[in-house]
Amino acid sequence: MTTYTDATDLDLLGWNVLNGGMDGDQEYRRERQIDFLASLADLDVLWIMEGTNWHEGNRFADLGDATGLTALPYVTSANGDGINHSCLYYRADKLRLTSPSRELARGAFHHGAIRAQFEVNGVRLLVLGAHLTYSSPAARLLEVPHLADYGQSFPGWPEDGVLIMDSNGPDLDDPEPEDWSAVPQNLWHRYREWRPDGSYGGWDTQALKMLMKAGWRDPQADVPIRRKPTVGYWYENEKVPLHLDQALVTGRRIEVVDYRTLGAPRSFAPDIPTPDMPGTDLALTDLTDHLPVHLRIRLHRDPIRTAS
Repeated sequence: MTTYTDATDLDLLGWNVLNGGMDGDQEYRRERQIDFLASLADLDVLWIMEGTNWHEGNRFADLGDATGLTALPYVTSANGDGINHSCLYYRADKLRLTSPSRELARGAFHHGAIRAQFEVNGVRLLVLGAHLTYSSPAARLLEVPHLADYGQSFPGWPEDGVLIMDSNGPDLDDPEPEDWSAVPQNLWHRYREWRPDGSYGGWDTQALKMLMKAGWRDPQADVPIRRKPTVGYWYENEKVPLHLDQALVTGRRIEVVDYRTLGAPRSFAPDIPTPDMPGTDLALTDLTDHLPVHLRIRLHRDPIRTAS
């Protein structure tokens, strides 16, 4: 006889590891990334992006062996040379995969997205992982409708869900720079509004707004401490801190317990003070151009929210 508890805590993390954590034939970054992930004993779901060349050798398995997580079939970017992959990992003794995972809307994403359905302590949970295009807000606006479908109960799929993504766009609270020259002009098209008169406006957040209008919620609203940005430290010509990596939640049974960016030193975005957290002392800013986004939820058996 199966006995269920009232709620289950889950730790979820998304990380863009930049070119597979490799520099030519050097894999120091990848090895250190795996070491860090293996140190997170409570990690239950992991969405890895830019696992470049991980189809060679045992690189997907290396991460699974180190963390005890099970890898689902990886997703390969629809554009490029077929070596850029994303992969969802999960803790199989805590989450039961109830139907085969599927690449979501194959070909509709520049990089890709995955959809997986689990049962956790008798409760159905949908997990989506996505890597949105870097090219322009207009292109991202064509990708996110496939994710927006699940912002509320979608026929045949769980009501409660989590979306983890490198959105390649600012979040709704990222301040605009006082001087736009802080963002290279040849990259403005990636982040800024394009006006009918041929001029640029502020940050373009239409893709994220579409997701939230569909019912997805920003966990930041449920935690008292503003999390650190995830990018803005790697490239000398792009030093504007932004929250490009995001997680969203939906459903009536999900309680947000914690939502943070891991590994950010105090010197990065010092106007956002945060306590020490995993990775602070490990110089994750030396390992990739994105810091990992971490979300902890409590999945209740019974609804704790009213329907939206």
